[in-house]
Amino acid sequence: MSIRRRLHAAWLLRLVALITPALLGAQEPAATPIPVYWPTPNGEYFQTGDIMPLLQPTASGRPESGLYGCVRNGGSRFHEGVDLKPIGKDRNGEPTDPVYAVMEGRVAYVNRVAGNSSYGRYVVIEHTQLDVPVYTLYAHMADVDSDIQPGVKVAAGERLGRMGHSAGGYAIPRSRSHVHFEIGLRDSNRFQDFYNYKRYGGKNQHGNYNGMNLTGMDPMLFFERARTGRLTSMRELVQSQPVAFTLQISTREVPDFIARYPGLLTAPIPLSGLTGWEVDFTSEGMPTRWTPMTTQDVETRREGDIALVNYNAEALENNCRNTLVIKNGKPTLGSGLKDKLQLIFGFR
Repeated sequence: MSIRRRLHAAWLLRLVALITPALLGAQEPAATPIPVYWPTPNGEYFQTGDIMPLLQPTASGRPESGLYGCVRNGGSRFHEGVDLKPIGKDRNGEPTDPVYAVMEGRVAYVNRVAGNSSYGRYVVIEHTQLDVPVYTLYAHMADVDSDIQPGVKVAAGERLGRMGHSAGGYAIPRSRSHVHFEIGLRDSNRFQDFYNYKRYGGKNQHGNYNGMNLTGMDPMLFFERARTGRLTSMRELVQSQPVAFTLQISTREVPDFIARYPGLLTAPIPLSGLTGWEVDFTSEGMPTRWTPMTTQDVETRREGDIALVNYNAEALENNCRNTLVIKNGKPTLGSGLKDKLQLIFGFR
């Protein structure tokens, strides 16, 4: 292993001690926390729990603009991850901070051409050892180390490259250099079919690792559980997100999403008689809980029919992702949710 791929040990999250059987009220040992590293050399958050000093704001200067959610353009623009600023710069003002893998995994995708994506140069790692194999994404890098290639296994804390301000289609000034970090799920193995159907201009340069095919969750949910030693299951983390709405989707097909994330099933898939899925969604459109339906659940619906089971109006108040939209007290499927359903189920 080369020097630049040695593990970054400075900010390894110290695993908490096992909870005693007396506290558990049982003889079974506590689940072991998943080892997590901070993605930059500034791992102060793991000690303080305060993310605000580590964020790189947009031109607005508001630190919250570096967080996840509807934090930009007055709440009308969504930000899929968190932006972390550097602590080191060279004489030209360029960041010198390395970027590290937060967990062990396999490099799934590398984009080395900055102009090919609004992410600039970015790396995607899939963490297939977990009960739900999430991806992590590291964007706007100045460079990616030459030995970081698709298929390569990386350890937690392993160097991926150097922080920067690369981007395609717009410019990030070096004074606002940062690493954009995401964690989430991949929607489809057939993203190109969706891309062709939508007739987007230009070529899809990134296959199934195009950002439109990646659905992030709030990274601070992940980091806070890691910081406090409570990150023992990625399934539990994904399904701990608030349910904003539940849909019943009529189809006899098993989406490839389920093949990748069987841990999100609430019951086994029936050998016969499958008629659809009842799916819980976050307000951002991440499907977190899947229950197979059979003929005894639905008898009269046609292939592709969608029924709203329930929704949480409070969770959908600031819904800049345009998923389930409440207009005059009536819920309707927004364009963002229609695209999501097309991606996952292939409906036209």
